[in-house]
Amino acid sequence: MLILCRVLLPCICQQMCVDVSAQSVRERAFDAAAAVSEQGYEWLAWSTTHIGHRLTGSDQGRKAEAYADSLFRAGGLDTVYFEPFEAEVWNRGDVSLSVEGGGGARQLSCTALANTPLAALVEAPILDAGNGLPDDLARLGPVARGAALLVNIGLVAAPEGTSNLHRSEKAALAMEQGAAAVLFVNQVAGGIVLTGTASIDGQLIPVPAVCLSIEDGTLLRERLQQGEVLRARLSMHNKSTRVSARNVVAELRGSELPDEVILVGGHLDSWDLATGATDNGLGAFSIIDLARLMANMPFRPQRTIRFVLFMGEEQGLLGSSALVGRYGRTGALDQLRCMINLDMSGDPQGFGVGGPTGWGSVIRDACSRIHRLDTASFKGSTREVLWLHSDHQPFLLRGIPVIYPLSDLGQHVYACYHSSCDDIHLVEPVAMTNNVRFVGALVYELAGASRLPGHFTPAELKARLISEGLEAPLRIGGAWPWE
Repeated sequence: MLILCRVLLPCICQQMCVDVSAQSVRERAFDAAAAVSEQGYEWLAWSTTHIGHRLTGSDQGRKAEAYADSLFRAGGLDTVYFEPFEAEVWNRGDVSLSVEGGGGARQLSCTALANTPLAALVEAPILDAGNGLPDDLARLGPVARGAALLVNIGLVAAPEGTSNLHRSEKAALAMEQGAAAVLFVNQVAGGIVLTGTASIDGQLIPVPAVCLSIEDGTLLRERLQQGEVLRARLSMHNKSTRVSARNVVAELRGSELPDEVILVGGHLDSWDLATGATDNGLGAFSIIDLARLMANMPFRPQRTIRFVLFMGEEQGLLGSSALVGRYGRTGALDQLRCMINLDMSGDPQGFGVGGPTGWGSVIRDACSRIHRLDTASFKGSTREVLWLHSDHQPFLLRGIPVIYPLSDLGQHVYACYHSSCDDIHLVEPVAMTNNVRFVGALVYELAGASRLPGHFTPAELKARLISEGLEAPLRIGGAWPWE
């Protein structure tokens, strides 16, 4: 037996070295091709010029679906298909806000948030609700009922360690307090207002919610602090229609483990105020170029890679929720090893992961090896943090491990989030090139691993969500999976 072990051990080690070496060769070959490609940026630039925004259910949204489908097909993917779904979607109409006080009225510029009422006319006193968190609303108490509440979208002068809530969760809390309207205040200078959904579940909320610029919000607060009594007159008219939309899916079949699937996804849709270049053309068109390059390598990933461009993310994760629902009914969730989400990712410096025991070490080891590809551009950073409100959430809540690039696009980009300045001028081609390079390297790492850790058990997922402070926001949105 001892002699046999002495013979077999070097053979096993040699085989492991060969496997690692072959994987390294594949990753370097892919990186060499990806490093000189700006194809994703060129496709995105064409889209911003010829399609415009990509709002789900709109003509532009349908054009974007068809465009992505044609690019996947031209890229040589094994299988390309649509995953249709139906949803009720909100469409912007007109909105008007005037503020009366000090003997006169002033008209303010604002933008309606999505899934607000189809028709509303509210006249109400304005009260400052600070950051709109539970403690802020508790300080107002009963006087919040029937008022138009000024609420920061971000955190302003909050105690260290305070966790923010999504605007939809703040709207839900304000409505619980009996607010008649919510006047969100942006935190970006320059008269910029943004949009986004005010509804957690994609359904229409019963009170109007709008976004004001930081300049107008600051002025209103100053007047309130000086003792002025201010009243808002807010009216809006919007539309809601039942639409058919399509997630766009493409696959590369695995060479050794075809029934194990790594899903790489990101949302294709965007809001209607601009062309959605960074949110999320940046991620979506990087995914298409990644798929093209992988399809044209002279080797195949060992596991199947499924690329999915979701529609309806902005209106409440509609496309990803529909897909996860279908996968749950057909048993396809069991085939998924993990979900990698590219949402406003560019020039990744590492990867974050939310998974049960074992996934952290898998990502750390992979990032260490990817770092060797380009020590100048990729730092190999890792995090084990969960977050919500993007297309990974429906997968996560079914126990699927989720992975996301760690990116910092810069304040000039985040200042244009969901606003009229989110256009191609914000996108650096190298950010998309490095998306493809480093996400691609991670995909090859995961596809070639001898074994990947499993899914969350329900008990593991529950404990993890609680430990990361996500129970409260999920309960606010009615999405907590347990009683």
